[in-house]
Amino acid sequence: MLILLLLTSVCLILVVASLFLLRPATESFAPSPSFDMYEIENKAVYYTEKDGRRSAIPEAHARTFQILTVGAVRQSTPSPYARDFEHVYFRGKSIPGANPVYFQILGADLARDDRHVFKAYHLISADAKNFKCLDERLSKDSYRVYFDDQVISEDAGHFRYIGKWQKASFYKDQSKVFVNGKGYRVADIDTFDYAGNGVFTDRYQVYKFDGDGFRSNSGQPVFRAMMQFQPAFG
Repeated sequence: MLILLLLTSVCLILVVASLFLLRPATESFAPSPSFDMYEIENKAVYYTEKDGRRSAIPEAHARTFQILTVGAVRQSTPSPYARDFEHVYFRGKSIPGANPVYFQILGADLARDDRHVFKAYHLISADAKNFKCLDERLSKDSYRVYFDDQVISEDAGHFRYIGKWQKASFYKDQSKVFVNGKGYRVADIDTFDYAGNGVFTDRYQVYKFDGDGFRSNSGQPVFRAMMQFQPAFG
């Protein structure tokens, strides 16, 4: 029985390795003519930035190097992400801790593996299983809410969408109202809700969102909550 289990484990390892080792290396692939390009020359991998600067990626393994794409199979386009059998790269730099076998692209600079979520080179969540994107810049896991790579709420369980006006989407948790990554404290968060046309109400006041912030029916601005934005890890 033990021998069978060992043989099964060896077979699985060989299958995973073959995903990288048996594929042809990409000689030259430009993720976008607007910014960057990966190239393989003489068994070395290079990255060229949009200003023309070219540098080697010393840790890259040319034989298994692969540019990752986004979109449907027949309409896919290369991304700034790449990987080899050991590392994952974003615009020519390796992403610490990223697992190349399970790596998936979620957005322009957002990706995940089997355990972690990354924003460009940065680890932002260790709860990949429950991570979800709420819009282009807003995301959450079981514990935190993120705006880009910054934590804006530690109350993900109560974080919910309440409405949209023009191009702004509004959310709230148990203590603050959020729009465009900024948090505001109102008179009564429990009853705060969207009434339409940029107008919000709670038990005590009426608020109007003017594009830069909220004003109450008294004409006074509603001050932003004193939040210390912080990187998710660091």
